[in-house]
Amino acid sequence: MSLLAIDKLVVRLGGRAVLTDVSVSVPEGGLVTILGRNGVGKTTLLRTVSGLYRPHAGTISLEGVAIGGMAPHHVVRAGLAQAPEGRQLFGDMDVAENLRAGALHLSRADFVRRVDYVTGLFPIVAERRNQPAGSLSGGEQQMVCIARSLMGSPRVLLLDEPSLGLAPKMVARIFELIASIRAAGVAVLLVEQNARVALRTADYAYVLDQGRIVLEGPAGELAGDERVVAAYLGG
Repeated sequence: MSLLAIDKLVVRLGGRAVLTDVSVSVPEGGLVTILGRNGVGKTTLLRTVSGLYRPHAGTISLEGVAIGGMAPHHVVRAGLAQAPEGRQLFGDMDVAENLRAGALHLSRADFVRRVDYVTGLFPIVAERRNQPAGSLSGGEQQMVCIARSLMGSPRVLLLDEPSLGLAPKMVARIFELIASIRAAGVAVLLVEQNARVALRTADYAYVLDQGRIVLEGPAGELAGDERVVAAYLGG
């Protein structure tokens, strides 16, 4: 059964259809990736699920509850969080303040418990907690971005290009952490340009092209599909 179910989603921006009849399923505890070239609608899909854009048609449900069109803060309370492309941290605020921004609805006691949890996953967050977020390296900023998104105890985490601009060693570290988050019971919907590492990490994959799902299947099978190899894996 799907934890997050996106069914026949249509999104129009500026009078243009960006997504058409997109259906994606993320099971409880699953890790699902969306592949596709730049400009095909991947980020639009995540922003619509997280409430930043309103769907024109179709449904989005979390644990059977319709969340399509909800305001972003209500989506967060429902159990879904997003770590956006480009990190989008508050650069002049310190790391601890950035974490607080991801947990405004929590009590002080719950906030402290979540800080303990995320610093256990990301020790660098504790080490840098009093530093301005903008002073951190790209990899450290990405860790803070993901940690912030986990502060609200989401059931589903949306990750938009977590490896963007990072060195290979840091990419490997980020994906180790993603696997740990998934192992802790958080389902993940991952948009990632690095198709090779995405397919190696995910259970299931969808290929998005010109706003439509054109291919889907178990990630291991798609990694061997000649169409995927030619388009995304350098075949």
